[in-house]
Amino acid sequence: MRAVSLIDSSEPGAGPQALMKAAPGSFTEMAKSILRALQSCLLLCCMTLHAAAAEHIVFKYGHTADLRGLANVLTAFRSACLAEPVTASLPAQLLPDGYRIVTRAVHMWGKEDGSFPDTAILSKTGDEDGDIAGGYPIIDFMLPTAKLPDGACSVRWKRRWAQDYPDGASRLSLDMAASLAARVSYYLDATLTSKPNDIFAIAGSYSDLTTWRTGCRATKPCRFDVNARFDQEGVDLTVTSRGEVKK
Repeated sequence: MRAVSLIDSSEPGAGPQALMKAAPGSFTEMAKSILRALQSCLLLCCMTLHAAAAEHIVFKYGHTADLRGLANVLTAFRSACLAEPVTASLPAQLLPDGYRIVTRAVHMWGKEDGSFPDTAILSKTGDEDGDIAGGYPIIDFMLPTAKLPDGACSVRWKRRWAQDYPDGASRLSLDMAASLAARVSYYLDATLTSKPNDIFAIAGSYSDLTTWRTGCRATKPCRFDVNARFDQEGVDLTVTSRGEVKK
């Protein structure tokens, strides 16, 4: 079967070169149109990918006073404080199921008095005492302002052993404290930059403040702190972003 050409080469001057000579401007305009279309598609794709990057936080495990609860906190911190820049729209994009957004004033005092306008708390109960009593992680945002252009972000989790384990103080406090650094490093792909403890002795309570470095916002290095306490009552953990590492 003979191939059929869209251009009849039997006609004088009907070849591609003749067409280009006949209308050189049309090919230039066509190339410009195609380039503009490609640029628009690329921009749209980038915007779509960026918009899709921030997804609702899903607590994969129960907020139990053990590794499951710790994993929830660290993965929430990664989504809220490391993966995306803090913006006014980010809290709503990340809001976990069953959570609500309140200002710090409402979370602390139960009413809005305008004292913390540039804040957004992702809260299970809408109340600080209620979240702590229930052992639910609290995700705290300081939204960007002129004085704090990058905003700030932290996740706090306080839970009593008795909510999950009658003998948790004796069984879990040592394990949680001794393995905390390894778990932070694993879940956040982080490197400890502060001085590690010289000795770890069995005690009634364990507390430590450590500083870490990890990648954030795809390729940038960021710092964060882990302030942890494990005692006879339970676990009290706050992970706080310190922003990008300045060169």
